[in-house]
Amino acid sequence: MRYIDSASRNTSDVLGEWLASFSPLAVDALRWQTGYFSADGLAPLAPVINELKSQDRLTNCVIGSNGGETGEPDIETLVNLVGTPRANARIGVVSFSAGLFHPKVYHFTRQDGTQAAYVGSANLTTPGISGMNIEAGLLLDSSTGDPDHVLSDVAAAIDAWFNGPRPGLSTVTALADLAPLVAAGVLGVAPTPRTTQSISGSSGAASSKIGLKPLIKFPPVSVKSGTVAALGSAAAAPSAPPSTATVAPSAGPLTSSPRPPFPPYVLFAPGIATPTLGAAALTGSTLAGGAAGLVIRLNRDSARHFSGGSGTANVSVPVATIGTMRFGVFQGKYQRPRAEFDLRMRYVSNLGAYEVASSSTNVMVYGYAPGESGHGDVRMVVPAAPARAIRDHAAAHGFHVPTANDPMILEWPTPADPTFKATFIDPADPLFATVDGMLATASAGGALVGQGACWLPAGISPNW
Repeated sequence: MRYIDSASRNTSDVLGEWLASFSPLAVDALRWQTGYFSADGLAPLAPVINELKSQDRLTNCVIGSNGGETGEPDIETLVNLVGTPRANARIGVVSFSAGLFHPKVYHFTRQDGTQAAYVGSANLTTPGISGMNIEAGLLLDSSTGDPDHVLSDVAAAIDAWFNGPRPGLSTVTALADLAPLVAAGVLGVAPTPRTTQSISGSSGAASSKIGLKPLIKFPPVSVKSGTVAALGSAAAAPSAPPSTATVAPSAGPLTSSPRPPFPPYVLFAPGIATPTLGAAALTGSTLAGGAAGLVIRLNRDSARHFSGGSGTANVSVPVATIGTMRFGVFQGKYQRPRAEFDLRMRYVSNLGAYEVASSSTNVMVYGYAPGESGHGDVRMVVPAAPARAIRDHAAAHGFHVPTANDPMILEWPTPADPTFKATFIDPADPLFATVDGMLATASAGGALVGQGACWLPAGISPNW
């Protein structure tokens, strides 16, 4: 059990980050009830809902429309995303003439039978999922020892809304059900506002109150299609959600599941006591919005080999990407989750792309193994030999040697090509300004993925 409170202004205490941490392939059922609702609140759940729809797995949603505030277009989006009518999906809208429908509860059942839930104050709205509002709640997870019967009670309470007629409940099985609800005043005509509005005094004078900003920025969800906005351009890329998205159509899902005491988004291959490797280290999930990888701002740690430093260089791997990976176990002083991959590295300049000899890397989870202390994080090794070869190439031709604050491109492994690909760029090449601008835009808009990274749209990185 864990208490989260976004008054900390940490993204780890925001409902949206928790919702986005679930790998679509690991979820068997999704249930929620929320007092207030807007379609954009669906962004962190869209990957899971799409996978549940493709397998016709249980998806039960109970939505409040207090005073008819929930917009018909928002429920239309939900219907399209969930895919009703289908056998294992149910949507209910609750509205009373007096009193409010006010719970905020989200429940996941995993493929391995474990359960997780949030019970708290955050609605499924943009301010609720993004950390714009101050919200608090409890996270329960049977995979970390929380009582199964309590989590089963949470699921049963949501399911009970569909066990027979309930006062104030209107079920929605198809788009044709929406017009009568608008006519009855249960739903509004306009979409639910996406952001909270500033409140000023009756005199019209500017307020001296401090305003809050979102801690996580998600893209809008298409009202008609019920999909998260795709990455269509470099400018749009930073707005992609911090979550894995859909399952690649050609990828066969590999069995994976969480394992205590590690966070639920760290998924393990069953029964393996060594690190996973290559395609076996991938779950089959893709990055959010069809992203091809990340643009990462180098720091002193990740750039240490370019400056002649010693030790191990690492880049921080955002939680939003971890659902794509399937870990084994590294048998060292601490038994840490680890996945190993081939790595290609190159330097792009006006001479073209210079690729150094292929090497290998690993992604490892720190701070959670029994007896381990320190802050929990996930790191990928930047090996010394290829980094020094790039340094020597750049120096020999009078080019800029990569350094801290430079952008790098990190393309993600796929089942068809389970290789990480890192690109370093001379500032005189136009690509440098393109990806550096993407990072700057993401930072200014509060849309970084983790610390110092943003999503890389397909088609930005030159062909290998």
